[in-house]
Amino acid sequence: MRQLTRIPRAPSSATTADSFDARLPGVTLAAVIVIWGLGPPVSKLITAPPLVIASARFWLSVPVVFAATYASGHRVTKETLRHTWLAGALFGLNMVSVFFALQRASVAVLSILMALQPGIILVVAGRWMGERASRWHIGWTIVGIVGVGIVILGNDPEVDIDPLGVAGGVVAMLSFTGYYLRNRIVRTSFEIHPLEWMSGSTLFSALFITPAVLLLTEPADFRLLNGVDWVYLFYVAGVVGILSHTLMSWVQKFVPASRSSLYMLGMTVVAVVASWPINGERFTLQQAFGGVVVLGAVAAVISRPAEAGQ
Repeated sequence: MRQLTRIPRAPSSATTADSFDARLPGVTLAAVIVIWGLGPPVSKLITAPPLVIASARFWLSVPVVFAATYASGHRVTKETLRHTWLAGALFGLNMVSVFFALQRASVAVLSILMALQPGIILVVAGRWMGERASRWHIGWTIVGIVGVGIVILGNDPEVDIDPLGVAGGVVAMLSFTGYYLRNRIVRTSFEIHPLEWMSGSTLFSALFITPAVLLLTEPADFRLLNGVDWVYLFYVAGVVGILSHTLMSWVQKFVPASRSSLYMLGMTVVAVVASWPINGERFTLQQAFGGVVVLGAVAAVISRPAEAGQ
């Protein structure tokens, strides 16, 4: 059985990227931001029950990502599964919560809740990953979150604010934060290929939600997935679920958590802007101003690397 090799801790993740084109992780992360930003508006178009959507999304992804892993010469071992089960469970919870929230609240409501993630990352990154955020990072993080608030509050007055939808958004934010941190810890501590990571975590995501699917749904619920829903599901499962998360898993090895999580604030702007043509949620001038504030804050944060923790 192949053992995963532990990676010696470097003084800064930024130094790892110096051995090749340092722009590549940033460009890849920018692509992930666009793909993930389009995820909520497209997901909102699917009208089947949340558990049905999440179950179909994961079980369709499992054979694809496993085939890609083995076709590329990699393997999913017991060691891989041991390091991915927790991330898979958290991501399964995240997907169900996202679909639940989108059916009971607007894309904007979910986006502002997800934008709180960088603040949590900044609090825990130093303790768990040896990355110490400076006052510069914290200050611009606050500016960025304020900018996101401007984007959301500038939306049309007819913003759907359902308490259950808000609760689902909170669970989605917390569970994705846990997944994000677990990804970061494993990917910077062990030599595990991104496809191997995605295979293990996707499998456990599917297994984690299956008992709830069996208990709370019936075959008729799955027949609600038809026609164009499958096109939307292909984007959510294939492009967002497999491609972008595999890319993000690779990026995590080179970009400090305190920077990449702040960079992801740009995803909120993409989601809100895209929800206008896709979901009919009109974009206003106030939102445009807030978007400039967010992107400016993100640019300020990524201009300075995080310091090594003590």
